Amino acid sequence: MDYHRKANRVLGSVFIVFLIAAGLRFTYPTAPGIHFFLFVSEAALVGGLADWFAVTALFRKPLGWPYHTALIPRNREKMVEAIVIMVQNELLSENLLRQKIQGFRLSPWLISKVEKSGGAAFLAEKLGTALGKECQNLKIPESAAVLESMIRNKLMDSGLAKLFLAKLRIIVEKDELDPLLKEGIDKGIDLATTPRAKELLIQVLGQIQEKQIGNGGKLQKTILGLFQVTDGINLDEAAEDLQIELILHLRELQAPYHPVRGQLKELILEKLQSWERDPDALNTLESWKNTLLAETTLQPFLESLLEQVQVSLQAGRLPSGQALDHVLEPMLAAWWPALKEDTHFHALVDQFVQDVLAQALQSEHAVIGQTVRDTLESLSNEELNHFIEDKAGNDLQWIRINGSLVGGIVGGLLFVILNYGYSPLLELIKLH
Repeated sequence: MDYHRKANRVLGSVFIVFLIAAGLRFTYPTAPGIHFFLFVSEAALVGGLADWFAVTALFRKPLGWPYHTALIPRNREKMVEAIVIMVQNELLSENLLRQKIQGFRLSPWLISKVEKSGGAAFLAEKLGTALGKECQNLKIPESAAVLESMIRNKLMDSGLAKLFLAKLRIIVEKDELDPLLKEGIDKGIDLATTPRAKELLIQVLGQIQEKQIGNGGKLQKTILGLFQVTDGINLDEAAEDLQIELILHLRELQAPYHPVRGQLKELILEKLQSWERDPDALNTLESWKNTLLAETTLQPFLESLLEQVQVSLQAGRLPSGQALDHVLEPMLAAWWPALKEDTHFHALVDQFVQDVLAQALQSEHAVIGQTVRDTLESLSNEELNHFIEDKAGNDLQWIRINGSLVGGIVGGLLFVILNYGYSPLLELIKLH
């Protein structure tokens, strides 16, 4: 409701009532009650006008009256400073805010929020979205350089050779080498069946033949040369036979319990155990490792890997093609119930948030007052008046309305006192 308009209507109504009472008083000067009616309406009008002047003088110059009017615009600097001090040092003082921060608990609200939003599924969705957004800002060359430095520094640590040999030995002892060996044999068979393998065998046999001719005696050279000239030694047929034999032997090695595979396993275990106890072997492996690291650059590979990860995560998937939230949800579902009951973790989260807020309060508390000051100083006089009227205008207009009401009541009381108390008393005094 517009109380300013209502107060004006009340004052206008009182003025009209006063005019009616004055007219009645002039027309019927001796009529009973007219004098009382005029006296009350006159007092109500005076009370209303006085309060209208007082309220209006806070903001403007009523009727152009310049003396001690427009108090708010005239004293705006003092008022702004007073409001700033009140807000910064009393309403939002540092001690008060610090007490509020110390009692602030974020973890219960977070847990309730996550539970209402779907629990682990909600967390998986939000985490996946956050990872996708963070990947947009990923600087791949710089990140790859950092990763390469971290990997290189980690691999440069001494003692890695012994750890590596021990890990290999465990793999062999647990028969975890068999799948790798089978895969290697399968690839060997695939390679041995290619025409390229036959060409390599022909080249090798040719080199052996040349070597035998070069190293043999005159007779051996003559015989081998004669066979070569007359095509007595057919390298193509020999390579084909050798290729067939190689494929057959490799197929035999596919059997899990082939004696050669067992012997190979024993030989590997023996060598690994020997190298683990041999300082020279360990030092040699460490040297090879360091040389390899020094001569190898991982950055191109890491950049390519990070690019794949970036594109996948932005699409909400892992590089393997799995949906990211489907991968995260089971992990978070297993972790979430324990986290809800972990009071120690809750206390750590709350303490961390409290410390961050306390540090921000200590360094930025003056921003509160400065913000209030900047906001109020940016307002023009009319805007400042409107701001205060908007906050307290209704109460101020009620002062005007009450001025008319109280003025009328006081006028009625004064009329009664003057006419039925004071005047009879004076008459009585005159008689004596």
